[in-house]
Amino acid sequence: MISGIARIFQSANPASLIGGDSNGDMISANGKKTQSGFLTMEILLAMTVAVFALAGAVLVAFGGQSLDIGTAQNSEALVLAKEMIADRQAAATDDFRLVNSTGTQTGIFTQKTEVSTHSFFTKKITASVDWDFGGRRQNVTLQTLISDWRGTAGNDTCDSNLSGDWKNPQVEHFDFAVLSETASSTISGINAYKNKLYVAVEDTSINTDPTLFIFNIFDSKNLSLFQRSGNDIGKANALETDNDFIYLAGKSSVNQLQIADRNGAFVSALELKDAGGNDCKKTGVSIFYKDNYAYLGLSEDDICPELNIINVQNRDSPIIAGRFEVGAKINGIYVKGNYAYLATADSNRELIIIDITNPSAPTFVADYNLLPDQTKWGYGKTVKIIGSRIYFGRTYIANSPEFYLFDHKKLSIDLLGNYSDNGDPFSVNDIIIRDNLAFILAGSASQGGDLRILDIADPANIVEEKIVGLPGEAGGRGGVAMDCEGNYLYVASVDGQGKSYLSIITAK
Repeated sequence: MISGIARIFQSANPASLIGGDSNGDMISANGKKTQSGFLTMEILLAMTVAVFALAGAVLVAFGGQSLDIGTAQNSEALVLAKEMIADRQAAATDDFRLVNSTGTQTGIFTQKTEVSTHSFFTKKITASVDWDFGGRRQNVTLQTLISDWRGTAGNDTCDSNLSGDWKNPQVEHFDFAVLSETASSTISGINAYKNKLYVAVEDTSINTDPTLFIFNIFDSKNLSLFQRSGNDIGKANALETDNDFIYLAGKSSVNQLQIADRNGAFVSALELKDAGGNDCKKTGVSIFYKDNYAYLGLSEDDICPELNIINVQNRDSPIIAGRFEVGAKINGIYVKGNYAYLATADSNRELIIIDITNPSAPTFVADYNLLPDQTKWGYGKTVKIIGSRIYFGRTYIANSPEFYLFDHKKLSIDLLGNYSDNGDPFSVNDIIIRDNLAFILAGSASQGGDLRILDIADPANIVEEKIVGLPGEAGGRGGVAMDCEGNYLYVASVDGQGKSYLSIITAK
């Protein structure tokens, strides 16, 4: 190109022009001189062409370099987005409730994984990577659906991915007697599952009143009575549900396990006996359902083991599969993988872990004494598992924590952090975990209780975000049971007269 430019200048040299004199004037055909302005214009045009040609070469060179850089950055962003999707898929393998929104910065790239609920056990994952290039914002976005086909979340229909401002939740309270269209009843357990809220009661003011209630929660912020069942379904201390049935821990020494269909109709009951055929005498206290087995915890029994693993594949005829002797009342049960986690009324081992790989032969794995210096107080009350973490609540002891976080890997149980209610005489009666928030239901025998929202992102530094008051706090039992579906919490509380309330709590 440079040699071509030189030739242009050479052809424009006045001394070399044929038909010109030494002054550079053009000579016409008749021998007369013409003006030299045309020559000057030719030179200027030649120079202009040369400048544009050179500039064009430079622009092409640098433009190609920018294109290479942009392509490389785009490829790197695509790799990052694929890794973000793979990370959420790996989390789902461990526990579907670990699939939540995240964000981070890698060099020039801003990464964001947004998670939304597609259906009860399916989540939509949107992985986006943003960066600046050439003064413009660039973006790569990938989307996919992840389903909990392994059942790692059990029957938990609570949305683990938080939405709304939970520092300022929306709360609405309801008189249960008005909702249930009955006289006063004392709620003992609730379970939200696939647009229905199931409520069990432990006591009624009239013996013939219903003891099992089912509410529609299609419109999550409203409750409408769907069904109620009475004499054939006895009083219960706790309940669990699956797609088709309801399992109740009966407040009875006769039928400790009761099964009803999803419409509340009685299906069957099981009276527990020892190996010699003697009645167990104790009542059902806690229950957990998973994969055709009901794990039923009893009050302390000198005759029968407190943990009863019941095969309910044939709901018309449930049978005992296996048992384990605890030596104390089992207040809470949670089953994940091959382990059953028990919250017990043994002050020397409030948490007990049982291997249930073989349901007919459960074996001891480990136990944990939360307060070694307290040998007569501080009972395990409730337990929940998310991933490898154990969330544990216990009964009140002055100047001691009531909420604990552990990491459980194989045979080790490592304490990560704990929380004390700052002197309030409350026990932790129930726990719900949603991403970095723990919802702690506090209650007592006669001094009320409330709902506490804690930020547990740093287990060693738990932050109290909000305390939500509940009806009938003064002189009542406070919170007694809680469950969640979607972005809504359903909380049961009881006042000093045994009157019950249901509260709906959400965030916008």
